[in-house]
Amino acid sequence: MNWHELSANWDNTVGKLQTWFPALDRSRLADPPRDSRALTRHIADMHELTVEEARDALQDFMHREDLARRATELASQ
Repeated sequence: MNWHELSANWDNTVGKLQTWFPALDRSRLADPPRDSRALTRHIADMHELTVEEARDALQDFMHREDLARRATELASQ
């Protein structure tokens, strides 16, 4: 999953993000952030993480979502 995929379906994605990052401020995330750095900073601020820790956690989330999507595609073949 890349930033375009994450932000293109924001309404669905933000709910999944909230599961991984429960302290996210949904009111500040009504619209997708302008880029992944802005979302990373928000995650870091709301979860008392360093920017590097938040970036790694967001990358883990995106990787997991990508794997889940691929598994679903394979299962439907």
